[in-house]
Amino acid sequence: MAATPKSAHGETTAFAGLASRDVHVIGAAFCEGQNLAGADAAPAALRAAGLAPALAKLGWTVHDPGDLDFDARYRERGLGASLPLDKHHESMERYREWEDSGMAVNFATWAHDHGAQHGSGADGDAAVGESSARAPPQIVNGPLIGCGLELVHEAVARAAALGRFALTLGGDHSVAAGSVSALCEAYPRLGVIWIDAHADANTPSTSPSLHYHGMPAAHLLGWFERQPAGFDWLRPGVLPESSLAYIGLRDIDPDEAKLLRASKAHVYTMRDVDKHGIGRVVEMALEAVDPHRNGPLHLSLDVDAVDPHFAPGTGTMVRGGLTYREIHYIAEEMALTGRLVGMDLVEVNPHLEPSQAGGGAARAMHNEDPEAAHVSPTVNLGVELILSALGKTIMHDRYH
Repeated sequence: MAATPKSAHGETTAFAGLASRDVHVIGAAFCEGQNLAGADAAPAALRAAGLAPALAKLGWTVHDPGDLDFDARYRERGLGASLPLDKHHESMERYREWEDSGMAVNFATWAHDHGAQHGSGADGDAAVGESSARAPPQIVNGPLIGCGLELVHEAVARAAALGRFALTLGGDHSVAAGSVSALCEAYPRLGVIWIDAHADANTPSTSPSLHYHGMPAAHLLGWFERQPAGFDWLRPGVLPESSLAYIGLRDIDPDEAKLLRASKAHVYTMRDVDKHGIGRVVEMALEAVDPHRNGPLHLSLDVDAVDPHFAPGTGTMVRGGLTYREIHYIAEEMALTGRLVGMDLVEVNPHLEPSQAGGGAARAMHNEDPEAAHVSPTVNLGVELILSALGKTIMHDRYH
């Protein structure tokens, strides 16, 4: 059921969409691809915000086995310990305490004042500096990252094999290497719409930081000069260049730009949004990755694509991003195709949410779900975007 069917003549037939309304949640509490803690708290925060009940209201059956246990996988492979699941849960409890306190100060300040540890994980810069100038550039924490993302790949592959919608909750954008590769194998004609302020298309040879969360697209496209240790499970080039379209880019490294210009990937920057409007840009992106409008689609959504005014709780904010309505429009249009098979929501960082004006929660909006939990703004936006991508509409009809 996962693979796009073929006719008796071997020709690829139209993909009619998923046969069931089952969504499989992959909790990828993973932030090893960069050196800032907090994104690993996002899956639990999104759940606490009422994601599952809201999906059920849309007619989806939710299957959520909980967060992937990266620590157990690392120990199994002899790579040492990461942050155990109970520590992730403890971090989430602190976040909920901050919300209950009224959010008068940002989370980092509150956590420090209340005796909690908050901040960066292992400092990747030291690892970069220790490498020999003559040695090939090495991804920071490369073997650990490869091991962890294999777990994401396996979970998404299982969801696809069951014919379920694969909803991957990051974590940083590294997780897309696992989710997109799995869906490309399940759906060979997969078109990917990548929403981001950044291209995530550096290679180990071009990356200024050697942090993997700035590389997953390049890895999927097959641009790495050599396969890094720990990634034997990922087939370089599993995502054809012409099957990838970006929307919302506005912070691209010079070497990334060269790679993108020389490729067949489709790039729609914020200037294109300014020039054409979001409706035309989404139309062009969908046509680019799926000219016949009959193939499966995946949405990889980094919340830093959204302007920081609307999504302040993320680690790499860049001014001039998508507006609240523009990002919802993208998600709604993806649902409207009826051919969306998966979604990543990444880089939500509850620990970086700002204080709420006036020392308390922002005033509730009339259109908010009265049963939804009281949450911080970027977490709330994340839940809303998932719901839009899975069919929530203003007129309460269903896209699929």
